[in-house]
Amino acid sequence: MSTAETGLAHASATRQFAQFAEVAGLDLRRLCPAELHAFVEQARTAEWLPAHVQVDLLQTVAIEAGRPDLGVAFAMWCNIRGFGPVSLLWDHCSTLDEATRLTRRYMHLESAAMRSSTDITGHEAALRHVLMVPARLGGSQYLQGTLTLQLRIARMMLGDEWLPIRLELDHPAPPSHRYHQTVFRCPIVFESDRCALVFRKSDLHRPSPRANPNMRQYLERQLAQAGSQWPGDLVQQVRYFIASNLTERKANLAHVAGLAGLSPQSLQRRLAERGTSFALILEQVRKQTADEYFRSARRPNLTELSHRLGYTDASAASRFLRQHMATGARALLAQVRSAKAMPERRLYG
Repeated sequence: MSTAETGLAHASATRQFAQFAEVAGLDLRRLCPAELHAFVEQARTAEWLPAHVQVDLLQTVAIEAGRPDLGVAFAMWCNIRGFGPVSLLWDHCSTLDEATRLTRRYMHLESAAMRSSTDITGHEAALRHVLMVPARLGGSQYLQGTLTLQLRIARMMLGDEWLPIRLELDHPAPPSHRYHQTVFRCPIVFESDRCALVFRKSDLHRPSPRANPNMRQYLERQLAQAGSQWPGDLVQQVRYFIASNLTERKANLAHVAGLAGLSPQSLQRRLAERGTSFALILEQVRKQTADEYFRSARRPNLTELSHRLGYTDASAASRFLRQHMATGARALLAQVRSAKAMPERRLYG
């Protein structure tokens, strides 16, 4: 996989994982293929790595070491403020809603491997994490790790006794999930339609006693400046902003251009210089989102797909599948399910 296909990620996560592996007695040289271990070595001095590296690293080591709790264990061990510039924001945000919103705004400065969204249903809020890069052996460990970090952020802001309503994971249950239960202290639903941390909607707006608005504003200005010097490709940045704003129906040219610090005209011109357009990238992201949805959903429906694609009604999602993917919902579901590989079953079976 090339960097163009996967985008970039800050090397800090891989450096932390190498330290964790040493403490945990995991021999990465033995457990990882040579090309993957080469990235671990490169992370000692590099600032950026391909975004798929941390995803593949966690999954490979979990499979080879027989550790289905590896992503959770690493996220509980790591320095929560040691993941690049975005991780410094969390201490100073006023509410969980503000923290998640700013994380979505600047997550591309940390990693292009994942995007998040906040789904509201009745009195529940769900922070849903979705993999954005191809994963050779699956991405369950990476997503478990990022949801564990989300849990730690919430408890840092709202207190150690904070409890989610439930954890939803889209893979089968491991032989034992006792450690997961100890960490999350809530019901865990396996083989769900999504990977999400579900909690009371009111918790989104509970004030954090740790908030420091002045420091948060200062750090946000630093992040905005860093964004102008971000080494990632503009196409990857636009792809990330579109994916992060689909469910809120803000994935339009004007909004995405503003997030990229450009006028709509300038963004279109720069994309044209790279042989693409905003409309084409939007179509590609929606295709990837539809593929991901049918790959993970146990009971797929066009209403939910429409929401994820940024439409207001199910008929729009149906038209998108026919016009841009030359298929229907049932055919696509059968296609992606028949293409599922064995590694996840090896880890959880």
